[in-house]
Amino acid sequence: MTLLKDGRRTKIVWSFESRVLDEARAEQVLNEDVDALRLVLNRATAEQMPRFIDHLRSSFEKSKTTPGIGEKIKTVPPIMIDLQEGARASIVGLTEPKEISFGQKVLIGEVGSGATFEIQSRQWDGLFRENSLIYIGYGNVVLRVLSLAGRKIEAETVQGGTVYPDTDMHIPSTRKTPRLSDYKSAELDVLLAKGFDFLVLPGVESKEDIRDFRKFTVAKSKSFGIESAPWMILRVDSAAIYEKLDELLEVVDGVLISRKDLALSMNPAQIPMVTKEIIQRCNDHAKIVLTASEMLGSMRRNVTPTRAEVSDIANAVIDGTDAVILSEEVAHGKYAAQALQVMRRTIADIESKTGEEPNWMKLAPTVATEMDAVSFTAYRTARRVQAKAIVCITKAGNTALKLASFRAPVPIIAVTFSPDVLRKLSVVRGVDGLVLGVDPKIDDVLPVVNDRLLRDSWLKAGDRIIFISVTISSLGREASNLFTVQQLA
Repeated sequence: MTLLKDGRRTKIVWSFESRVLDEARAEQVLNEDVDALRLVLNRATAEQMPRFIDHLRSSFEKSKTTPGIGEKIKTVPPIMIDLQEGARASIVGLTEPKEISFGQKVLIGEVGSGATFEIQSRQWDGLFRENSLIYIGYGNVVLRVLSLAGRKIEAETVQGGTVYPDTDMHIPSTRKTPRLSDYKSAELDVLLAKGFDFLVLPGVESKEDIRDFRKFTVAKSKSFGIESAPWMILRVDSAAIYEKLDELLEVVDGVLISRKDLALSMNPAQIPMVTKEIIQRCNDHAKIVLTASEMLGSMRRNVTPTRAEVSDIANAVIDGTDAVILSEEVAHGKYAAQALQVMRRTIADIESKTGEEPNWMKLAPTVATEMDAVSFTAYRTARRVQAKAIVCITKAGNTALKLASFRAPVPIIAVTFSPDVLRKLSVVRGVDGLVLGVDPKIDDVLPVVNDRLLRDSWLKAGDRIIFISVTISSLGREASNLFTVQQLA
């Protein structure tokens, strides 16, 4: 893998629902510059997902060419499988946008009922109850249930607006807490057999449930001959998960902030500051943090985004997120490529303003362990000596995650012995990397890394780097904590 400094540290994740995955979509991914793919599992169309992964890998294999000087070898982006199954109900049969006004009475019913909104749902029983709020499109229109008669619901509009075709419905008051045991399915087995990098869990409040599910995925992966099980990413999608976040961070590798779901369980006005706080807490714990929900969602139908959407991306970058996730709805429209361009330009512009301070007060990092101390000292030294990069040896990814959590102003190059670890680290802010084919001893590691950096990165002879190794140790028989300022030669 050739390292290529492109000026963008914050990563981009491109989302797709399983029902849109096909060969054409695989070819589309091949032609775009994205850092990871998020595939949202829908059990009704789950069989399309493993076929898409096969198409994707085949397309990249066929496209392999010898890279030119300074060019990066095209590889399949890291894959996230999101176990979110989407909304429990969706509007069907609407052929054009429909305006709903405040106080207007509407009927909700099954397909063919002639109701104002005909919906499809696999979970009719218990879906609605009197006085519950119904959010259409995460709040574009809000209804209150007045009465139920079987599968005919009368509701009153408490917030008017436009309802678009194929819009989802959400009824948070009747939502049941998910159980990960329900996801031990044949569909997931097929995907684990293919091998992928991240598994996004629904909002689960039990540490034991998550631990059990991790053991399950590790055992299943090994049974299929897959050495590296996916890292666990927890969806923060309710006030309950937010309140337990510090406890839950102990058993996951990162979080995905689902702001649109959070806004259904708490005051929407709180979401901007809650998002900043979650990002800070993930940085404190050296966990991956992905920011999602409605990122450029309007570009499903419009070639240009709203000013608010661009500001949304900019604020996530300033707050310190590892990656921003393009809304999966955009993949249904014809402006996905334009949306990716907007994301890249916005990130590059914000990150170029190196003098800008964060737009809220961030706490000083906690230095509680030996890794904290060595990593933080390396980070501060890199700033003082104006190093071109921080280079770390990282076997499982922990040292790179810790360094990245300080949001260093210089690139971090993770040197590892595992392509799987490198793929997972590629969604971490500011981290690029390379794989060593051998595991050199401590006396040999610096010359080996020096040669590889000069050959495969943007760095050149005379550049100053910070080199760090905090390990128990793959480099020698005893613990090896190495921190040094080096000049490439």
